Amino acid sequence: MPVTDADDATLPPAPDRDAPGPNHDAPRSRPLIAWGQLVRLPNVFTVLADVAAAFLIVSQGPQPIGRFVAILIAGVLLYWAGMILNDVFDVDVDRRQRSARPLAAGRISVGLAKSVGYAMLVGGVVVAAIAGHLPSPDVPATWLPAVVAVLLAVAVVVYDGPLKQTPLGPLVMGVCRVLSFLLGASVHFDLTVGFPNWLTAFGLGMGVYVMGVTLIGRREAIGDRAPHLLTGTIVTALGGVIVATAPRLDLAAKAWHFSPGPPFGLLVAMIVMPIVVRGFRASREGTPESIQSAVRSGVLTIIPLAAAIAFLGAGAFWGLLVFAGVVPSLALSRRFRVT
Repeated sequence: MPVTDADDATLPPAPDRDAPGPNHDAPRSRPLIAWGQLVRLPNVFTVLADVAAAFLIVSQGPQPIGRFVAILIAGVLLYWAGMILNDVFDVDVDRRQRSARPLAAGRISVGLAKSVGYAMLVGGVVVAAIAGHLPSPDVPATWLPAVVAVLLAVAVVVYDGPLKQTPLGPLVMGVCRVLSFLLGASVHFDLTVGFPNWLTAFGLGMGVYVMGVTLIGRREAIGDRAPHLLTGTIVTALGGVIVATAPRLDLAAKAWHFSPGPPFGLLVAMIVMPIVVRGFRASREGTPESIQSAVRSGVLTIIPLAAAIAFLGAGAFWGLLVFAGVVPSLALSRRFRVT
């Protein structure tokens, strides 16, 4: 489920961070590096963050621990499946534009990647179903995680395949992130009851935020000054607003660990505002560098945004633990592509 170029299939190639440098080993001697490039390894901390935040804001901690671990694994499997299948569907474009990508360069075969991608997709659904039925004295068994995982798997394939290069692509990407977030909370709720409004609003805010970042990055490889850059920036800001106001839908729903009023809104604004500023700058400059900077920052900012949600629902310790994912994500982003 990466943010990708959606409509530049006939344009000249752009520089690729995955291209081997002078100090790199021969490509075929580093299969783990190739797989890390394929799944865009730094991004995994964004899905760990939003799945964990959704779980923690409901339970105020990682209990039941078995379901917490299982749903994190399910989220990662589904996310990596989306990343792998994205390159499977884009391999012909990548051979022209991003020839250093693992499939385009032949470091991983398309057939193997396709098999692994679909296996992870199925595995994510299975693990999500198991997560909903792991024993817990306080939470009854539920099929809701399986249902959410199936919907997410369908959205992943629909985005990676027919819709990515259409105007609906960013919307479907946003839907993927909504479902990824709700997957984390799904182990706490019965299928017949569903999610409370305030929790759904958090997921919607995360999805709208990601939809905006996706709009900004539509042509990040070659640069652009099209209206979608400004539109994406505004949509990104709107996602932040929805996240900031979500807990106010039901102030009595939880004993929040942090004020759900103006202080939480200010915290979210401080997290999202730098991305909005970068987005406006990219809309003025239209260079690949300015767009890629906005998109990279926008993707990685999912982690502190999720951390703010975890802080609100589970307290400072868990909020900081989620936020700690920024460190390995930033470190890995120096070696692996984010967008």
